[in-house]
Amino acid sequence: MKCVMLSNIRMAMRWCLLLFVAALLACCKDSRKVCDGCLHEIYVPLLEDDITEYPIVSKLFGSIDTIYLENVGPESYIAAVDEVKFYEDKIIVRSGAALYFFDRTGKFLSRFNRQGNGSGNYRTIERFDILPSKQELILLDNQSDALFVYGMDGQFRRRIGLEDFVTDFAVMPNGDYLLTNPIKYENRSYRRGLWQVDPTGKFKKQLVTYDENFVHVSINNPYLNHITPDVIGFMGVEDNDRFYTIAGDSVSVSCRMTTDIVIPDDLKQSDRVFVNPQKEYTKCGYLETERFLYFVATNYGANLVMAFTEKSDDWKTYRMYVYTEDFNSNAANVEQFPYLVSCYNGTLVGFFDAGMVFQEERFQKMFPRMNEDSNPVLILYNDK
Repeated sequence: MKCVMLSNIRMAMRWCLLLFVAALLACCKDSRKVCDGCLHEIYVPLLEDDITEYPIVSKLFGSIDTIYLENVGPESYIAAVDEVKFYEDKIIVRSGAALYFFDRTGKFLSRFNRQGNGSGNYRTIERFDILPSKQELILLDNQSDALFVYGMDGQFRRRIGLEDFVTDFAVMPNGDYLLTNPIKYENRSYRRGLWQVDPTGKFKKQLVTYDENFVHVSINNPYLNHITPDVIGFMGVEDNDRFYTIAGDSVSVSCRMTTDIVIPDDLKQSDRVFVNPQKEYTKCGYLETERFLYFVATNYGANLVMAFTEKSDDWKTYRMYVYTEDFNSNAANVEQFPYLVSCYNGTLVGFFDAGMVFQEERFQKMFPRMNEDSNPVLILYNDK
């Protein structure tokens, strides 16, 4: 009887040990944020010639919509398109420090501008985001080190003071905020990298940390984008050149860019830019959907490459354009890409303004409804 009891005890202990090891492995797996061996490498040559074919984008996307934004007077006139998001059946365009609301046909609805010094007013809009579940419109005013929250009806709700200097943000589905700043300041204690705060602005956790010895981030800020309503993408600027995906409490690395320029150690540790353009590079202009990743890599004007990766097709990467004298006329074509400025939940957004259209007769034929006083026309590239 005693032997049977001892055998049962040993068996129970083995099961407990196995369960403990399994739980430990699961915990380690869940806490692992970076798996370099699982990364997709996107090679973007900046110094070498590249023969990558230019894609015909209409064959890549499920649909492409052309939307003329209505201009009915000074309140509706848009000089430039800085950012675009969608809420229910509305298109929201940020131009400078104002937001413009249109319906899906381009009909002008309203203008939102609370720029000023009074209560509930902001100084500027660096970026904006939407929390649909609470019908909230959130603006980042980095001159005031604050987020300003308004209802979709335009009514001021609250101001959230930020402890750190922030260059970009995104609101998470649970109401928390992702904040980022790439810059290392001398004699300042601002956070750097990517971190999460609660709805009141209280710090919760650091998600991406930059090497303190790597200060070479040039003049371009990183960006956060909504890939889907529940998934947010982030372009890092650290020396590993990673692209991150944030979903719930998990952070993963989807891919990493490599190039034929290697930043020397002395430049990595220098806060100066344009020290030697041929030996420096940066990423700028990051957009992402579930199927596509788009970003620009440049060594400060000597060469500029638009990299467009189709993630669903074995991560096939197209090199869009090298910066040349013919860049504008080549790039400004709906079949090859206009100037991409924004993305939101499966849609990449580009635009043509009147100045671009009336530079060439062929563009006037493409957009016959435009005149010299027209608002920009949006080109919406929708995932399949």
